[in-house]
Amino acid sequence: MALHEGKAWVPFPPFPSALLLPVVAVTGPERAPVRGVAVLLSLLAGVSLWRLFTRLELRPRERAWMTCAFLLGTGFWACVLWSSGVWFFAHVVASTFLILAVTEALGRGRAVLVGLWVGLAFLSRQLIVYSLVFLLAVLWRRAEEAGRRRQLFQVVGLLGAFGLCALVYLAYNAARFEGPFDTGYAYIPLGDYLQARVEKYGLFHLAYLPFNFISMFLEGPHFIFSAPRQLQPIAVDGIGTSLTIASPFVFVALAARGSGTSVPVRAAWASVLLALGHMLLYYNNGFVQLNSHRFCLDFLPVLMVLVALGTKRISGERWKPLVGWAVGLNLFVLAVFPHLSRALRRL
Repeated sequence: MALHEGKAWVPFPPFPSALLLPVVAVTGPERAPVRGVAVLLSLLAGVSLWRLFTRLELRPRERAWMTCAFLLGTGFWACVLWSSGVWFFAHVVASTFLILAVTEALGRGRAVLVGLWVGLAFLSRQLIVYSLVFLLAVLWRRAEEAGRRRQLFQVVGLLGAFGLCALVYLAYNAARFEGPFDTGYAYIPLGDYLQARVEKYGLFHLAYLPFNFISMFLEGPHFIFSAPRQLQPIAVDGIGTSLTIASPFVFVALAARGSGTSVPVRAAWASVLLALGHMLLYYNNGFVQLNSHRFCLDFLPVLMVLVALGTKRISGERWKPLVGWAVGLNLFVLAVFPHLSRALRRL
């Protein structure tokens, strides 16, 4: 919560809550089936991913592997499981609508619809804004044959629809806090080491880079033992697991090439790296999260385009085991280990 002028606010963007309003109107706030809505959104995301990979000319079997890789081999699964929490439901909403935007951009290319989808994703998670670089580049490239006027119409259509969503967010901030660019994050009461970090360095600083880099790329899952000499792990902590360990298939993106496709690979990397750089300088690495780095969901839908292109240049024998590892580790940590840990506590 953000505490400001004697009031308590949820500082996060408003669209996930707005999306739930019709459900809450029917069920009431205490009985709203938030996880059920998250499951429906995940189905929509899966269908849209299938369409996306079809447009990238993957064969049906590879489409299935790639769709499962995102839904079951990343932090998306954990966010669906924990979607009764505000952070996690926001990730499910943002990822789904960003996938819709990417699929539309590479499909029919209706700029206003692309702008609306990415705008609603931005109204769920702010770092989605960096995906605009990729989406604008896609629409610009696809309209090349129609001429510069068509290209400009596409840019105006996307930015116009997105801009309306951005104005909603700015007005929302101004109504709650000190101005349109005051998100309220500075008013969140922190404790322990997070408070010490922000007091010394602020919300963003180069000093956070080593911790966040190790968390993002090097660390494995953290198993908790009830005592130093206890032999049985009883839980997994919420620090999270690096992309390298939890979802190693994402590095197949390094093999992506854009020649012969409508995908501007450099723009895709620009979107991913801008978001990644923003995350690496933030005071918090995403805690709480299980077997994932949940902030990565803000750029993973764009990165999955690069992964799909990379699979065309790497044999399935090399990348499919990476997907299998990611799904298997998620299965163990999210589904098997909770039951195992309860059994271990009784020993």
